[in-house]
Amino acid sequence: MQKILGLDIGSYSIKAVIIWNDYKNYIVHQFFEQLVEIKEGLDERTAQSQAIAELLAKNKPVYDVMYAALDSRFASIRRVDFDNIKKRDIPSFLENELESSSPFAIEDSILDYQLIDYTKSHSSLLAVLCKKESIRDLIENFEREHLRTKVVDVDNLTYLNMISFLQVQYDPISQDKNQSETYKEEEFLNSKNSCSLIINIGHSKTTLTYLNNKKILFTRIINMAGLYFTEVIKKEFNLKYEEADALKCYVSSIDSSTIEENSKSKIVSLILANAVSELAGEISRTIQTFQEKNKEKIRCIYLTGGSSVIKGISHQYEEYLKIPVREIILKKENFSYNTDSTNLGSFVSVEPSLNNISQSLAIAMRGLPINGAISKINLRKGEFAQISNYDKLIKQIVLYSSAALVVIFCLLLSYFIRSITYGNQISNLKTQFRKDVISMFSGEPYPLRLISSRKDWNFDKYGSEALLLLNQSLKNKKRLVDTLAETEPPFVLKILNQISEAVPKPLYFEVTQFKINDSAVYIEAETSSSANVKKIIELVSALKIFEQVTKNKEESKIGSANKLIHFSFTAIFKNDEA
Repeated sequence: MQKILGLDIGSYSIKAVIIWNDYKNYIVHQFFEQLVEIKEGLDERTAQSQAIAELLAKNKPVYDVMYAALDSRFASIRRVDFDNIKKRDIPSFLENELESSSPFAIEDSILDYQLIDYTKSHSSLLAVLCKKESIRDLIENFEREHLRTKVVDVDNLTYLNMISFLQVQYDPISQDKNQSETYKEEEFLNSKNSCSLIINIGHSKTTLTYLNNKKILFTRIINMAGLYFTEVIKKEFNLKYEEADALKCYVSSIDSSTIEENSKSKIVSLILANAVSELAGEISRTIQTFQEKNKEKIRCIYLTGGSSVIKGISHQYEEYLKIPVREIILKKENFSYNTDSTNLGSFVSVEPSLNNISQSLAIAMRGLPINGAISKINLRKGEFAQISNYDKLIKQIVLYSSAALVVIFCLLLSYFIRSITYGNQISNLKTQFRKDVISMFSGEPYPLRLISSRKDWNFDKYGSEALLLLNQSLKNKKRLVDTLAETEPPFVLKILNQISEAVPKPLYFEVTQFKINDSAVYIEAETSSSANVKKIIELVSALKIFEQVTKNKEESKIGSANKLIHFSFTAIFKNDEA
């Protein structure tokens, strides 16, 4: 016998249902509930974690496998349609489709989907996206209490697990009260043009889940439920939240006809009736939108959730929406209830009333061997996936190990090839370096010849020795240059230096021929214009070492397109300089 735990983590309380599965019948064996007490300075996540710890410590549930669900407030659920797409391509196409319209960044989210309809030409699916942070917080809460779940569904989508076990009796509303019409269960559940709607009025939200042909067609979340009812009473009577909630639970009725006039209970009942009507208006608008878009008729509404136990709400919604409203009842041939369970017995002792436990029950049903309709959403994937199939893990390890061996073999082969290539390159480099050294020193010095004469000579030692010899040679040459610099420069260099300093740097003046004798200097040069020729001769004439400067010739340089002037002049030394 398998014992399945379904854990419903709500904002008002933590609910847990244990189903015993003996593979013939299913027994709803136990139900536990622990209120979530959000105190000042305590956030919802921490309060829920404490409530889970208290529920486990108080009840010590015994189970084999656990299923959980994420609060649909923290998930984005939408229907997506594709044309001409293969199943294997759906994930990539879906990610691209949601990237621009998703409220969350794709890279920081977990994405999963469930097919609604699939053909080669057209497919529809329900896409679910939630932040990784939400899944991480949920799993951390579980791990803190040593809980293990391999599946994290979305709470309202788990009602698909229940659809196969619903007891269906449909009586349409008509003007003629004597007119009656009963539909067979299969005809009702599988009708192509009609669907059923499960409305769960909880604490912080109301969820609407549209199901047809054992598939989820559409879902909607309305942020108006029991908490909103309490807030309205709190505001009206200026009470604390706890007092307003207690007053709501005490009256728990919108039928004020049986309540004493002018009493506080009657006022509370009227306030509740108005709040419930507001919610009915939101539900009605959602139904109209759905019907206009999908052309589906809603044949029956299943009303459930903790806040749906308010007396009169079912009747009011049936009249307001003009759709039959029923409670969720499971088939007796499939399910039985353990009436000896203290918490569970209060709900099912006479006639099973599943309003309070339907959500946790639907979550637990994920573990039943259901043919056909079942929720396949699992947000515990990717980095949050829990591995239970070790055969698959071993196969993956073998696969990755094989891949690693192939990579290592390729690296070794690459190393071998590169070592041969680098060896040849190093040999060529040694030969070229030796040639350069021989060229530099006009022959190979004796210390280097001693090294290179050996087989497989040491390149590092040869290079170090060559650098030492080169440094010594440079020092010798530097010493020679310094010695020459200290001696008196030749007369020719003095003349050239004075002429060079006399002509400004910006003025283009390039000497092409220089001749000197005892009495005069003959210079041929180039410049950019005739004006520059005149200026250069004037500057040279101004030098004190020359007595007379005479221009010999001036003409355009051949091949310069008249851009350069070739000229020559003779400068005669003064007698003392000569």
